[in-house]
Amino acid sequence: MKIEYLKHSAIDRLRWDTTIRNSFNGLVYGYSWFLDAMAGNKWDALVVDDYKAVFPLVWNRKYGICYLYQPFFTQQLGVFSTSEISTEMMNACIEAIPRKFRFWNFHLNTENSFYTPDTGFITRTTYCIALNQPYPLIYNQYNDDAKKNLARIAMKEYTISNEIPVEKVAEVFFAAYGSHYPDNNQLSAKIINCAHQALQYKMGFTKAIYGGDGQLWCAGFFFKSHNIIHYAMAAPTAEGKRFGATHLLIDSVLKEYADTAYTFDFEGSDIPSVAYFYAKFGPVPRYYLQITNNRLPWWARLFKK
Repeated sequence: MKIEYLKHSAIDRLRWDTTIRNSFNGLVYGYSWFLDAMAGNKWDALVVDDYKAVFPLVWNRKYGICYLYQPFFTQQLGVFSTSEISTEMMNACIEAIPRKFRFWNFHLNTENSFYTPDTGFITRTTYCIALNQPYPLIYNQYNDDAKKNLARIAMKEYTISNEIPVEKVAEVFFAAYGSHYPDNNQLSAKIINCAHQALQYKMGFTKAIYGGDGQLWCAGFFFKSHNIIHYAMAAPTAEGKRFGATHLLIDSVLKEYADTAYTFDFEGSDIPSVAYFYAKFGPVPRYYLQITNNRLPWWARLFKK
């Protein structure tokens, strides 16, 4: 097994994206355009056996020290491979991460497992619904609260649209949840750029719920790649929250893609209140690892938050 560390400028982007597209565990997050949108040129890579597998390393620098981190809106990275990923390959990749990266806090994907004694990890959860079944069977998995909310909103006049601009989705999302994110303006610009590229590559779509008077109730953007639909960025307006419009937004996507090969991925969550909301739709948990490693010098640890 040959593992090369390549700086950003040395990565063959055509071969990289071909590997991601052909990986058995490929995800939209691994494409070069996605990484560029969310991390700029501050991502390097490990390349295994001449692009048979790849491992993006997203980095930044603070106090002159390089560290690895997970960008927002990028749930999973890790090793993507065109063939089975053995524990030996994972261990070798983890060991091959250059020592210049003195602090790690990043995510692998659900097909990555490893064991090295000096690297810590946290098990993270995502929730998924297989859509290869008729909609009535999907709906039957909803809990009583979800069904009640959908029945209540069905009494209202509304429309469902796929035409809402990404910029409006981001505006609604950050108005509702922006307090949970730093540097809202910069992050909003990044995810809008990323979403536009996904639309260009036909790897994403928008969806919105409008009341009968034309007032926006809920808006969402979804990535779509490798037979997975990712619940990436969605939120209700104040009016939509009154009617539980997010239930209808999710239900409309599940209904549209029922009886297909797609899986709907809620992208989390380990936050109990969010996990409770996702659980209303009857998803199955899947697990991936958050990797941590602290090799900071003693003086840098004094400044680490």
